[in-house]
Amino acid sequence: MFKEQRRCHQDLAGAYTPSVSILIPMHKEEKVADDIMKRFVEMDYPKYGGRYEVIAIDDGSTDATPSIVDDYASKFSFIKAVHRTGNGGNGKPEALNVGLKVASNEIVLTFDADYLPPRDCIKRLVAPFADVEVGGVMGRVVPVNSPESLVTRIMDIERAGGYQVNQQARYNLNLIPQFGGTVGGFRRSVLKAVGEFDETKLAEDTDLTYKLYLHGWKVAYVNAAECYEEAVLSWDMRKKQLTRWAIGHDQCFFEYFFETLRSRVLTFWQKIDGILLLGVYITPFLILIGWLTGMVTYLAGAPWWCSFFPAILFIFAYNSMGNFAVFAETGGSLFLDQRRRGIWLLPLMLLNLLANVWVCSKAFFQAIFLRQRRLEQVKPPVWIKTPKRGVGTDNYNKALNNFRNNNAHRWDKTERSGYGMHFYNDKKNAEIRKNHRKGG
Repeated sequence: MFKEQRRCHQDLAGAYTPSVSILIPMHKEEKVADDIMKRFVEMDYPKYGGRYEVIAIDDGSTDATPSIVDDYASKFSFIKAVHRTGNGGNGKPEALNVGLKVASNEIVLTFDADYLPPRDCIKRLVAPFADVEVGGVMGRVVPVNSPESLVTRIMDIERAGGYQVNQQARYNLNLIPQFGGTVGGFRRSVLKAVGEFDETKLAEDTDLTYKLYLHGWKVAYVNAAECYEEAVLSWDMRKKQLTRWAIGHDQCFFEYFFETLRSRVLTFWQKIDGILLLGVYITPFLILIGWLTGMVTYLAGAPWWCSFFPAILFIFAYNSMGNFAVFAETGGSLFLDQRRRGIWLLPLMLLNLLANVWVCSKAFFQAIFLRQRRLEQVKPPVWIKTPKRGVGTDNYNKALNNFRNNNAHRWDKTERSGYGMHFYNDKKNAEIRKNHRKGG
């Protein structure tokens, strides 16, 4: 909150430019495909000699997505279009694995089709790979349509807390920052060594994070590499999105809990943080149990040990780690982003907490069911995704125009006090007096 943040080799951004392949999995993305392809055409990164390639993976789309990516591939030599028709539509992890077979460069970055990366995004993301211990990297996701509804405003400050505080603090403390599946990347050789993307999981990004760490690699977080997304507009869309995230994360909890504890390459605090990160979508279920236990205790009468001092500590710990943690995290992010008006939105996080408790509790049992199906070698549902409306660019341009209009006649400069010469003369006179005392 009050110290300088780790900037993750951003002094090398633009100076260190390794060869990079960018994977964009697409399934019925006609509303957003043109926008993201245009962004990568305009990207400020060396595009000569095969050092920069964009691979658009059309995974069984039945709309205009194939024609859009084909049009860009015909105009620009660094763009490749991959079409999966007969076996397409089998989910994002499988589409990414297909793209990996086409990629020819060592650094591989992934972006979802509805994202809008700025021109400097790639050079900021690849800078941490100058460190040979870094196997993966993650940037920051920022909603671009936050004024549209109550839900988008809540998602905006939740995203801020998740990245500006959660990810940045984990990176500052050398813990477990997470690869988030978009606006990030990895070394292709490392991914092949750990087994590529797991096509049976709904959170292939979390799965890859733990594969990297358990094999001795690090994931770097680049807060300066911002990328803009179209946040969900309604509670129904939010419910579907959160359910997918929670189920996928819980799958990784079942897979890597004991392996994380037994790891010989993780430090003690990385193990603690790794367990907490694995359980982040199980915590709402534990909160629900706590609420129910509290109600039963109130109705049935407090147990005899409630008057003991340790019980008070447990209550404070429960509230801090459960009920109120989300307010501390989002409030901290708004403070760091200097968004004073955003503080007024903090009470709305109570609605988000209630929704998370209900949705994630149901998802916990769904994840148990899916684990059983996986043991029976049954793949999860394909391409569970949030519908896109294609308004991201419009909102981005509107916000940019508002900023320009509000700052059209402003000269951004540091305020001057006019005391510079006085300080200079005071220092000079002090040196003269010092030399005079020495007989100089």
